[in-house]
Amino acid sequence: MKKYLFAFSLFFSLLSLSQLPYTENDFLYTVEANIEYGQAINYANQNDTLLLDIYKPLGDDNCTRPCLILIHGGSWIAGSKEDVNIQNIAASYAEKGWVVAAINYRLGTHKAPGYSMYAFCNDDISAPCGYICDSAEIYRANYRGQQDAKGAIRFMKNRGMIDSIDVNNVFVAGESAGAFIAYAATFLNQASEKSEFCEAITDAPNPDSDLIGCLPAGYSLSRPDLGTVQGNLNAGENDAKVQGVGSFYGAMMNFEMLEDESDWPVVYAYHQGSDVVVNYNYGRILGRIDWECYSPTNLCQNYARYPKAYGTKGIKTYLNGLPDGPVKTIDIIENYEYMNDCFDNGHSIDNWVLRSNNMAELFANRIAENGNSPNSGPCELGIEPNEINFSIYPNPSTGTVAVWTGQSAEMNLIIYSSDGKLILEKMIFENTELHLSPGIYFVHLFTNKSQQSSTQKLIVY
Repeated sequence: MKKYLFAFSLFFSLLSLSQLPYTENDFLYTVEANIEYGQAINYANQNDTLLLDIYKPLGDDNCTRPCLILIHGGSWIAGSKEDVNIQNIAASYAEKGWVVAAINYRLGTHKAPGYSMYAFCNDDISAPCGYICDSAEIYRANYRGQQDAKGAIRFMKNRGMIDSIDVNNVFVAGESAGAFIAYAATFLNQASEKSEFCEAITDAPNPDSDLIGCLPAGYSLSRPDLGTVQGNLNAGENDAKVQGVGSFYGAMMNFEMLEDESDWPVVYAYHQGSDVVVNYNYGRILGRIDWECYSPTNLCQNYARYPKAYGTKGIKTYLNGLPDGPVKTIDIIENYEYMNDCFDNGHSIDNWVLRSNNMAELFANRIAENGNSPNSGPCELGIEPNEINFSIYPNPSTGTVAVWTGQSAEMNLIIYSSDGKLILEKMIFENTELHLSPGIYFVHLFTNKSQQSSTQKLIVY
């Protein structure tokens, strides 16, 4: 009898798991494209405008949606938020009830000073712009990317009231270089974890004449300090902490950023052994292409300057050795064959629906543990009922408004634009006067002592 009761219980446990909120594709979705979330200086000392696309469910009436930040791949030199896998996963998660931000980030690396196209090599086989001047370029590119990702996380939290986001349930995931960045955005949080390569270092060498076309006009070869691990994009009330990280054929250059972890996010990782771009165990990035694809035929020049990294199998081994590591789901296809993987397309997702659903189940369990379940309205753009009574007059306004609290205590005033940008942050006492240009704003007041807060919508014509 006990055997049947156990089977009965197990059946309903599995049924319940498969029907966790945020795992079923129940909704239609909408996309807001090309929203600016910041600007930053790229590798060539030029300003980049950073854009993201926001995917949101339709008809879910949920005020507390989880949020996923998605990061594309492309060897830190190519790719975009419009990549097919990114669009597919973003749409699928929006259909599950998530808000998804697919982001672009700063791309580019300085190129090799010595390069020659081998006789039987061409642009269809090799990627000339992938020939970097030294391994520091990958550390620096990944560091810039994780700064941008952290800025995007804060951006989405800042506009949580607009998109009905539960800011305590934000996750990040990426593929290939985007997965490297997702890991760093999650775990690289201490100044001591910053690589020496990301401080001010010697200028990059002049690139080979064949590779100058890979660089923008007016480029600079200087390599200044890249700033703090958190970056400065969209800094304010919200931090860049996430509840989980997902990696599709990504890796870590080292494990130093994991050494001080205690409040672990959940970890999802997928990889194939046949990946010749990112070794699923441990090896130099692009190394298998050199040793197993190019060298035996003397076909193309080696990508000799890339650093080594731990792929999904290497990460799994490290995490399994920790006494109190993270909850994780590791999907590995053991199809490694030495000298026989060059054309297996192992650097891909074999079944993106299955893998992204596996990640959704892991993340949904963490969301449930955090006490979130779909919370129907009433909610207007995610704004919850006021806890602090304050007035904005006039509203709508032609530009000058007064904010009145009626309380003889200091309060924090923060104003966001309708696209989530931080406009103003200051302390006020009883009342203050504001001068704003035309637009839609969200005025947020909160107190440090009582932890009360309130938000109102302001329209300026």
